[in-house]
Amino acid sequence: MRTPKLLAAAFVGAGLTTLPLPGLAHVEYYDLNQGRHIGDLTAAGKVKSTEQYGATPAAVLALGSNAANGIGALSAQSGLALNNPEYWNGTYQSYISSGSFSNLSYDAATGSGTASVVVNDVTDSGWGAGTKATLGDSHRVGFFNFRLATTQLVTITWNVDTGDGVFIDSAFSLYQGVLPYQGHDDAVEKLNPKTGLTTRVQDALDSASAPADVQGISSSYRDTTASGPGTFSGQFNALDNWGQSNVAGNWSNIAFLAYANAANPADGYSLDALDTLESITLELGPGNYTIAASGALGAAASAGGQGVGSFGLTNLRGELTFSATALPVPEPGTWAMLASGLMLTGIAARRRLQHG
Repeated sequence: MRTPKLLAAAFVGAGLTTLPLPGLAHVEYYDLNQGRHIGDLTAAGKVKSTEQYGATPAAVLALGSNAANGIGALSAQSGLALNNPEYWNGTYQSYISSGSFSNLSYDAATGSGTASVVVNDVTDSGWGAGTKATLGDSHRVGFFNFRLATTQLVTITWNVDTGDGVFIDSAFSLYQGVLPYQGHDDAVEKLNPKTGLTTRVQDALDSASAPADVQGISSSYRDTTASGPGTFSGQFNALDNWGQSNVAGNWSNIAFLAYANAANPADGYSLDALDTLESITLELGPGNYTIAASGALGAAASAGGQGVGSFGLTNLRGELTFSATALPVPEPGTWAMLASGLMLTGIAARRRLQHG
C-alpha cells in the first residue's frame, strides 16, 4: 500500500492538482431531476422563484440595516431552485457545461426518478472541513439538489477516485431545503470574523435568535464573537443547519438531516472502490432537498474521521447516484385488516365511554 506522501507524489505525476486551492465554485446545483448543471436563475427565473416560495421574510430583511454585522443589503427576491418543469429552460435558468449525467428519469407527479452524475472537480477534504468547529469553505464542496412531490424511498451513493484506480475517503450530507444559486462564503452575509476585521461581532443571521428564512428554516448558531472558535474557514456545516447568500442579496438556509461517512479506510485511500463507497437510504416526504458532497479527509473523529489529513488534492473524480421510488401500497387484504382493526378500536373506545 502506498504511503500518503508517495500517493501525493504519484498524483503530481498523473497531472492532478495537489495545491490547497478550491476545486469547486459557488452554489451551482447538479439538478438530479432535470439532469442539468444549473449556474443561476435569470431575472425572469427569480420572479418565478419568488412566486413559488414567497418573498424574504421582513424579519430577515430588517437585519440588512445593521451595518455592524457586515451583512449588507438583503434582497426580498428568492434565488431558490424552481420546481415547475414548465420553467426548466433557458428563459428562467442558466446552465453550465460540466458534469456528466446518465440513467436519468423523473416523474414530476411523484418525484420518483433516478440519476447518476460524474464530476471532475472534487477536493479531498471539502466535506471533512465542514465537521470542524471552524466549519468549511463552501467552494470546496459540490452541491446536488432534488425535489419530491410525494413520500419516496431515496437512496444516494457517493464515491471519489483519482481516475486511475485509487479511491479517496469521501462523504456527503443531506439537507432539507435549498440555498440560493451563486451563494458563497463572504458574499452578502460576510464570513465573520474575516481577515482585517478588528472587532469580532455576532452575525445576526447566525445568532441564537436568528429568524427563519422563507422556507421556515433557521441557521444553527455560529459563534463569531471573542468566545468563538477563532477565524472561520467558511460557512459550510456538514453536521447542522447553515445558510448563505449571493452577491445579489438572495439568502436562505438548509436544514441538516443526515450524513454518510462510514466507509473510511485507515490510510484515507484504497485501491478497492467498496472501501470508500458511501451510501444512505431514507424515507423522505415531499419537498426540496440538497446534497453536499466532497472528500472527507481531515474529518472530526466524531464524524468518522480517521486522523488522516488532506493530501491537498483537487480535481478528483466524484460519482453520485440517486434513486427515489414510491413506497409500496398495501395489498387490498391488508387495507381490509387495517380497516377492521380501526373499526374494532373505535367500538372499544365507544364502549369505554359508555361504561366509564
